Amino acid sequence: MLSISIDGPTASGKTTLATGLARRFGLVFLDSGLTYRAVAYALGRESVSPKRADLWSVIEHRPGIGPDAGKSDHDGEGRILYRGKDVSDRIWGPEQDDRLKQVASDQSWRSEILHMHREIVDRHRNIVVVGRDVAVTLLPQATLNIYLTASLTVRRERRRAQYRDIRHRSAAVGPATSRDIENRDAIRALAGSVEIESTYLPADAVLNSVVRELRVVAS
Repeated sequence: MLSISIDGPTASGKTTLATGLARRFGLVFLDSGLTYRAVAYALGRESVSPKRADLWSVIEHRPGIGPDAGKSDHDGEGRILYRGKDVSDRIWGPEQDDRLKQVASDQSWRSEILHMHREIVDRHRNIVVVGRDVAVTLLPQATLNIYLTASLTVRRERRRAQYRDIRHRSAAVGPATSRDIENRDAIRALAGSVEIESTYLPADAVLNSVVRELRVVAS
């Protein structure tokens, strides 16, 4: 079994690293943030019951599969389905931002989403998960827990380059938040953890660094 968590501030290279690891090791790739966006998208289109039990009957998060990554636009990072239709592009519109903040700050929603993520992890023992808090809440016993960071200037440039031709996605990047720092400190306290400063490292160098760490952990 191989499980990896990746946390860090916005545009620090988490998705790029996760996709590389998924391809290298044939891992399932779960981006936890996509689920939050899926919930925000659904909330804007229909009334979800107070118990929220019907949530997963209208939206589905299909994680990306390593060996299949790159065969279509969303195979790498996963797909979001709403009532059976692929809406992976639509969840990124700026109209989702306010609802996304509401979902992320609502503890009951967070608990519901965490439960769903745990079900995905239980189904896929070989997995790489990206997102805030995932090391502590979802994969504390992961083979390797990674905190990935970079300077604000570099993160902004990476995001602008990434979304240059995708106008419906926000390219805004801010300083690391207090929550980012809390997550970093929590990951440092875990066994099998590594912090990577990627400001001056190309993506392949970051990937190779993690592969070396995995060899050390496995030895």
